[in-house]
Amino acid sequence: MREEDSDDVIPEDDDPRCPTIPFTSREKLGYRRKWRSALIVKVLEQSFPFPVISRRLEALWEKVGFLQISSLSYGYYVVRFTNQIDYEQASVGGPWLIGQHYITVRPWRRGFNPKLAEVVSTMVWAQLPELPVEFVNKEAVESIGARIGRPVLVDRATMIGDRGHYVLH
Repeated sequence: MREEDSDDVIPEDDDPRCPTIPFTSREKLGYRRKWRSALIVKVLEQSFPFPVISRRLEALWEKVGFLQISSLSYGYYVVRFTNQIDYEQASVGGPWLIGQHYITVRPWRRGFNPKLAEVVSTMVWAQLPELPVEFVNKEAVESIGARIGRPVLVDRATMIGDRGHYVLH
C-alpha cells in the first residue's frame, strides 16, 4: 500500500451519527499539494496574539514571495510559502527567535494534530563563555558542540578566532 493510500481505509464500525467522509487518493493528493511548502511553527514558552506572530514572522523571514499564516490550536501556526527559496531559508536558516523566545520549525506533514504534537528539538545558539583561546577554532568548538547536541554551524567570528564562542545546535 502506498503512503498516500494508507489513510484510505474506512473503519468498519463507522458511527452513523458522525460518518466518515472518504476521499479518493487523487482528491487527497490534490488537497495536500498546496501544503508541501508549509512549515508548522510554535513559539516556545510564550504565547502571542495572532497579529503579533504574523507581523513578526513576516519581518523575520525576509522573502521573495508571500506567506500565508494560519493559527492552529495549542500555540501552533502553519505558514505556507509561495516561493521555494523562502521555504528552504525558513526551514534551515534558524535559529529563529521572537524576542528572547525560540521558534520551533518543522515541515508540514499530513494529519498534523497540535493536541498530540511534541516539541522534541529546535536549533539554538550555545554560548561557550571563558573558552580558552586555544579552543577557539572550528574543530574544537564543533567537538564541544557535539557533546551537547548536534552541531549545525559555528559562527564566523568563532571560526576565525575574532570574538565570541558560539555553536548552533
